[in-house]
Amino acid sequence: MSDEQPLADDRTSTHGWPWVLLCLLAVGAVLFTWRGIVASTQEFVDGDIPAAVLTLVADVSWLAGAIGLLHNGRKMRIVAALTWTINVVAPIFLLFVSHSQIVPVSPWFDGGSTYFYLPTIGAVAALVWLVWSSPSHIATRNGG
Repeated sequence: MSDEQPLADDRTSTHGWPWVLLCLLAVGAVLFTWRGIVASTQEFVDGDIPAAVLTLVADVSWLAGAIGLLHNGRKMRIVAALTWTINVVAPIFLLFVSHSQIVPVSPWFDGGSTYFYLPTIGAVAALVWLVWSSPSHIATRNGG
């Protein structure tokens, strides 16, 4: 039997501007999902299945990213890092694809231009927060 003690997570809850960032990202995820579901429903009715599915994928990736940030466990941080990376890369990639492939209410449409590029800026901010709040970086900054 090992005498190892279980690891204790003594990090405190987020306060201040990081809390505001997390709340804004969560509100954005809910907003994009609601608008995406409504727009995708219409696209399914109109028969534009690829645009509807791509919009729903964008919305689900925003939800998964927001949940990953709010949960902040090791595996959820990995999920958040993957989804926020997708939310940075996909809008840039879709700038070079025909606009008929995605619904204008999607956070990925035209690099996020429908929402004044806030989805792409928010995704970059989420990735910066993930790096900044990483337990290994916190320990390094605190001399641990």
